[in-house]
Amino acid sequence: MRQFFTLRFWLTVLALVGLTAAISVAFRDQGTQAGDVAAPTSGFDRTIDLVSWVFLVVPPEGFTMKNGRANADLVLQLDGTRTMVVKAGTPGAISCTRLTEVAQCVVAADLLGDAVLWFDIVPGTPGSTVQLPAVVELLDGGWVRLANDWIVRHAGKVVRSCPAETSSLTDFIETFGDKATSTFNFEQQQIVKVTCPRL
Repeated sequence: MRQFFTLRFWLTVLALVGLTAAISVAFRDQGTQAGDVAAPTSGFDRTIDLVSWVFLVVPPEGFTMKNGRANADLVLQLDGTRTMVVKAGTPGAISCTRLTEVAQCVVAADLLGDAVLWFDIVPGTPGSTVQLPAVVELLDGGWVRLANDWIVRHAGKVVRSCPAETSSLTDFIETFGDKATSTFNFEQQQIVKVTCPRL
């Protein structure tokens, strides 16, 4: 009984209360950030594990993005063998205006196993590649940051398509910034080309 009133006991209780409060604040802040990603310029980097052409999007009746989150489960038929299910409450964005038409959209997703942590559905028609925003920064480990804050892999050799000469991808980025575009190869799951704006 005397141990209940020791200084050590009360310091332990105080430390646990403080730790609980700190964790609560951290999760509340993360929730705020996740809810903001639907904005066109989210300000948060997204590591993209998969970019895929979508054969068919099947939104349920009344589907919408509410506060940057799916209000219901969204089924994406990627091809004849692959289906992606975006669960209700998943943060993301949709800018593909032809969402319910066949083969008119591309999905990019941050995944944990098969679970979608974040997604973005953008315009894109069938083919081996899709045009994406400019590469604005080279990162370690074979990754690049795009102008829309996606972080994706790049090929060992990225083709620089431009009448003006540049000595390297870094030089290309410094010269053209976010005015350029990039090309992502679905099969390789990498940026394979950058193209300068028309001069």
